[in-house]
Amino acid sequence: MVPAAPWRSVIDALLWFHPATPVARAMLPPQLRHRVGLPVTIGGLVSYREGPVGPYDEILGIPVVLRPLVSHVPFIAVNSELSLAGGRDNWSLPKVPAAFAGDVGRPGSSVTAGDGWAVSVTASARKRQLPFACDLRCVQIWPDGRPCEFSTRVRGRARLGHAAVEHRDASPLADWLVAGRHPAILISGIQDVLVPRS
Repeated sequence: MVPAAPWRSVIDALLWFHPATPVARAMLPPQLRHRVGLPVTIGGLVSYREGPVGPYDEILGIPVVLRPLVSHVPFIAVNSELSLAGGRDNWSLPKVPAAFAGDVGRPGSSVTAGDGWAVSVTASARKRQLPFACDLRCVQIWPDGRPCEFSTRVRGRARLGHAAVEHRDASPLADWLVAGRHPAILISGIQDVLVPRS
């Protein structure tokens, strides 16, 4: 049985940022395209060290930031069947399976591969760590067309760094989650994904 929301996990995460491409807006469902705010794309690799469904890894992409500072996740892949089911059931996250190699969410290199795509990411980080806290709002669309919003709260420590992203083969992700060296932040701490509300 898949645990219900909320989920609390111990994580290491890498988030990188770059300007959104023209394709990014098309990644949004029609219900959300009028809410486009900042033309910034966020990519992420997260290693869940402890949590309600055990350890697993995740890659995700947020094509553009919505108004008012809300995210939408049309692409997310994991290497855990329980996480896949829980993400879909609890938050309408379109999780798909993927394979991961390397130390995800920490400095160093990792490779993630799924059906028709593969991404390699090399992360670097400064030595200095700072206290970190944020409350990220996300909106997803339920199968019946209703939007649901939920918050992801993260508390821990963070370092600034960079992420070098490379797509392998003819990955469709390359059109909006672009290759190159991008500014990044590496975070270690506790993450709470809360109950959604319509």
